[in-house]
Amino acid sequence: MRDELRNTLRVAGIYAASIIGAGFASGQEIMQFFSAYKTGGFWGILLAGILFSAVGCIVLDKVYSERIRNYEEFIFPVFGWRLGWIIETAATVFVFCMYSIMTAGSGQILAQLTGIKFKSAVLIMGIICTFLIMTNIKGISVFSSVLTPVLTAGIILTGLYIIIMKESPVFSITVYISRITKNWFFSSLLYVSYNSILSVMMLCSMLPYLKTRRTAFAAGILGGVVLTVAAIVINTVIFLFYPSAADREIPLLDILHSISSSAGWLYSVLLWLAMLVSAVTSGFCFSDRAGNLFRVDKRIVAMLLCACAVPLSTLGFSRLISLIYPAFGWLGLFMIIVILVTGLQGLLSGPVSREGRRADRRFPVGRG
Repeated sequence: MRDELRNTLRVAGIYAASIIGAGFASGQEIMQFFSAYKTGGFWGILLAGILFSAVGCIVLDKVYSERIRNYEEFIFPVFGWRLGWIIETAATVFVFCMYSIMTAGSGQILAQLTGIKFKSAVLIMGIICTFLIMTNIKGISVFSSVLTPVLTAGIILTGLYIIIMKESPVFSITVYISRITKNWFFSSLLYVSYNSILSVMMLCSMLPYLKTRRTAFAAGILGGVVLTVAAIVINTVIFLFYPSAADREIPLLDILHSISSSAGWLYSVLLWLAMLVSAVTSGFCFSDRAGNLFRVDKRIVAMLLCACAVPLSTLGFSRLISLIYPAFGWLGLFMIIVILVTGLQGLLSGPVSREGRRADRRFPVGRG
């Protein structure tokens, strides 16, 4: 029982880590996808939380029941060879974009902490990330799983601290109940969609921790609940400071700095670490996939990655999020619709049909 609980917490933590990231923790994602819709943003977060839990449960159950070991074994049987290849290629491109976004974000924080120019800070972060990627770090996943509960707790406590210190009462948000907009629904779908591109890749490697089907379901639900609570806290903070928060590159950090410089500095360090881990993880994934595909030394790929991504990252953290995330959101939207539909069919068909599909997962449709 203790091992099952430990595995549930571990899988849920890794699932949440693949989504929380630095864009989430900074408040920039929440602001652009939810806070802009006033009270409607809170409904959007609840919808996103339900969808995250549903996708997590379905993917983890499929990984457990069909003994899936990697992303390819999940994608190709579901989408077929041609469409699966397109999705896999797009996911690799998205990982590259994620590296650029995290490099930009960590450079922004480094510039604030040290006072150096933003472009110089981005270049420094690119060099640091490249060095870490080239060392072929084996402890990145462990570090991420350890950092996730710390980051989640930090987000919630920071948000509550800002809410308590805010002069105007929190309950003033009820004034806007009648101002729910209709677009929060589609914004919520896009948010879940693009995040699912990377989170599904992570969940497909969780088989060693899925000893029972109950673990798969519990981890999926718990991951969605953690994301929902943290997002609601961040959205409440931005809601209280809207629209002034909309002009800030890293909203949560800037708001915290305006209340307490010491607390802001501590959160800056934590956020910088989160961005560094996200950048190194996404950069390593891209280098690994590109190196295997083109049969090139991964260290060379890492250096080329830095050379290409650093100029892109100078576009700015918020601008990259607003341009890249929605674009990949449409691809992810198609992916989660297929996942939800096939998952529902699998639940209705029962365990016998799932047993029959195990034999087919090694032979993608149309491949070979």
